[in-house]
Amino acid sequence: MLFSTAFAQTAAGGGSDFQAQLVQFAPLIMIAAVFYFLLIRPQQQRAKQLKTALAALRRGDKIVTAGGMIASVSRVINDDEVEVEIAAGIKVRVVRSTITTILSKPEPAGKDAGKDKGGKSGETKDAEAETGEGGEGTDGSAKRRRGPAKPAGKAPETEAADAKPTDAPK
Repeated sequence: MLFSTAFAQTAAGGGSDFQAQLVQFAPLIMIAAVFYFLLIRPQQQRAKQLKTALAALRRGDKIVTAGGMIASVSRVINDDEVEVEIAAGIKVRVVRSTITTILSKPEPAGKDAGKDKGGKSGETKDAEAETGEGGEGTDGSAKRRRGPAKPAGKAPETEAADAKPTDAPK
């Protein structure tokens, strides 16, 4: 005979039925606890933070919408809508619930808001950048970072055509 007959054994005590069931469900309970603390709870905290940040949304904030548009808040219309500027002079109305991230908030206006560590106000620094003083151009990149000026002689295509190959057979 290939199979032997299996006989069920009865438990010795009446309370051990509950203990056996508890031991069987313990791994499932532990998995549920891990899911809660590693996945569900952090997501709830992020949602709560986003909700408070959206409630405190104000003019000048840089945001990202659900569609991936990066914009600047130009005005808060009401509790459900915000007007944002997606490009210079292009303003659109956005539903507040589609805002997924707040990238940056402007500095609050105060007595030290215009001063930086160097003692210059933000307006002076902007004026220097526009006029080219301070080693920076209007785009904020340093002049020394630009590559050396190319001579106005030949175009790169003609230079490559005039160059003699070094591996040419003689």
